[in-house]
Amino acid sequence: MKNLKLLLIPALCVAAIGCSTLPLKTEIKENHFRFENFKRDNNSTLEYVHLMCFHKKPTTWAEPKQYLSGEHDLWVKASLSTRNISNSTKEAFVNFKVKLESSKSYMLNRKIVDDKISLWIQEVDTGVGVSDIITADLENPLIIDDFLRKRQCKSGSV
Repeated sequence: MKNLKLLLIPALCVAAIGCSTLPLKTEIKENHFRFENFKRDNNSTLEYVHLMCFHKKPTTWAEPKQYLSGEHDLWVKASLSTRNISNSTKEAFVNFKVKLESSKSYMLNRKIVDDKISLWIQEVDTGVGVSDIITADLENPLIIDDFLRKRQCKSGSV
């Protein structure tokens, strides 16, 4: 009984400390904006729309990040596939030239019609679009596209 109490006290302390750190603080740093990628993977179609670059190098879908506010040249990758079906992936790449203000949160959004995807950037809180809507064809991915994606990321601002 005494050993049980000794084990229970540290376990409760760990739980209390763990709960006090949630939810994670998402305060936006001064002169920065927050950017969220888009993900929908709760049905048979997997949809990922994300900033293609980070530190001017290609990257994959990621949790929200903060960037310096101002004029930006952003490369975005949209990837759609059907769960458990090989070679079903379709991709599209677009380039946004947009001014993003400090202390705001932005997100990517999309609309898909047949083999075309329309992409835009909007404010998270209001849903107001802050970029042009760019429509691109969803196509099978290139077999080798590393050089092209690296060149695109070097031309971008993030």
